[in-house]
Amino acid sequence: MSTLRLAAGEYTVDVDPLGARIASVAHAPTGTEYLLTTPWADEDWGGAFPFTGSNEEWHRRYAGGWHTLVPHAGDARTLDQVAHPFHGEAAWRRWRVTGADADSCELEAVLRTAPLTVRRTVRATGSGVHVRQTVANHSAAETAFTWVEHPAFGPALIGPGTTVAIGGDPVDARFPAEPHSDFQVLRAKGRGTASVANADKGTAAVLTWDPDVFPFLFVWQEHRASTGYPWWGTTDAVALEPACRPYESDGGPLGPLTLAGGASLTAEFELTCTTTA
Repeated sequence: MSTLRLAAGEYTVDVDPLGARIASVAHAPTGTEYLLTTPWADEDWGGAFPFTGSNEEWHRRYAGGWHTLVPHAGDARTLDQVAHPFHGEAAWRRWRVTGADADSCELEAVLRTAPLTVRRTVRATGSGVHVRQTVANHSAAETAFTWVEHPAFGPALIGPGTTVAIGGDPVDARFPAEPHSDFQVLRAKGRGTASVANADKGTAAVLTWDPDVFPFLFVWQEHRASTGYPWWGTTDAVALEPACRPYESDGGPLGPLTLAGGASLTAEFELTCTTTA
């Protein structure tokens, strides 16, 4: 199924049913693309020989954009004889499109690694994109899971003058001219707003979420530092990722979020973009 193009005001939003990934958030008049797109984003992986692990396969196929990571995030793990791939089943699945119009679409996936049905509504706004997602337990037993949102931003927001903030407080993120990479786990509770701004290019993006459900923020940076696989020195990215737990699993349940049988959890996210170009 092809990518869905949504539009509202001056912004377009592309949604890929594979992983329900938001592939693009763009300011149409200037052609400014806010999300990361990797050089191999449009490759066809059908029939490709499989890599030995889901970590390696994820990074081979990673196209950039905005993924949702449910019911697991991080390195692959096996729990109760169920193998959970790198960054969770939802990001690997092709979701059903259950509704679409000019500015919004709805997608759904029934997971098999956990008894969860995930429904995601993506709506283009006059300043970016709004996401509403529901995770529902379709079993009778209580179920634990992890939920992380993974929006990655590209070169339009990156440069020597770029700044990152959480809840208005500066984040120690560096954007030097030379190659650099970094990963931080920040406490976000009570501060469900993060921003990245490039004053030199006149671009900014503000992400908002519910910090009670997602009390952590992952800040991932890759600026041409990894000259080998998987980036080959080609990727310039910063990601702001609301998360329900720290990055590394403690080896316990699948995640800190729990749903009783038949219960559901809904969360909303908003990305507001600006450009003065």
